[in-house]
Amino acid sequence: MQFRVESFETVTSTNDLIKRAIEEGQPEGLAVRGLRQTAGYGRQGRAWESPIGGMYQSFLLRPEVPPAQLPTLSLLVGLAVRRAIASLVPELEGRVQVKWPNDIVVAEAGASLDEAAPSAGEGSACGEGSSALCDAAPGDDSRPKRPFHKLCGISTEMHARALCVGVGVNVARPADTASVPAGKNIPVYLDELGFCEGPVEDRINAVAGALCDQLAIVYPLWCEQGFEPFQAEFDACSALSGRFVRMEDLSGNVLAAGTVTRVAPDGRLVLRTPEGAEVFASSGEAHIR
Repeated sequence: MQFRVESFETVTSTNDLIKRAIEEGQPEGLAVRGLRQTAGYGRQGRAWESPIGGMYQSFLLRPEVPPAQLPTLSLLVGLAVRRAIASLVPELEGRVQVKWPNDIVVAEAGASLDEAAPSAGEGSACGEGSSALCDAAPGDDSRPKRPFHKLCGISTEMHARALCVGVGVNVARPADTASVPAGKNIPVYLDELGFCEGPVEDRINAVAGALCDQLAIVYPLWCEQGFEPFQAEFDACSALSGRFVRMEDLSGNVLAAGTVTRVAPDGRLVLRTPEGAEVFASSGEAHIR
């Protein structure tokens, strides 16, 4: 598979252009890039700041797969992003992690994939040997920092019976740092991690090209065999493995809680409750405790 790439200086959002292409009946394989977005958005429609410095790219896909397989696509794209970054910055191989269901994060400096998460048998709640996993409250310096920072976000939308997949990677910290939102996800940028040589636009294009290359490899296999061939790879670089998490909906209601053990072939997150039972989470946000 080879993607057809269209690049623009400024767009409302790359997703908008992909959706328009879907409505026009264009075949799958289109990739749209924008150096800047004026109305970008992420998962669940959240506003997405898009100054120059990020890699903003969306894909048009028309997979002929069972509907039950579609939720695993964002996990697959996450693996493709991780592979792309590792191909450009090999020294990050041990720190770049996938965070279910749609983020790429980077472990704190000095923490490898194994060191960043406790084993499944360790305590994971605050005050039980893993307090460093707790989210710090805004303005509360007494609580420990997050164990990782966000590098990339992924959105997957069904539109007119096709899929629009949007990817945003933090390549270079924007000159106007005031434009970077101070939300719960602390951003990190590739130029702060060693990928800093050459013009910013060249580096952005390098990340976008590497992502196209990796997605062109994994997507056809996913279409043929589903997510199972990638399950072990996902678990091996999962940011949540071994962590105690609470799955919450947008209103803050707890849907499930437990220690993450793996991801199921259908993409659901598998948790082990304190009582030892397994529960499967198919939605919600994972809040580390």
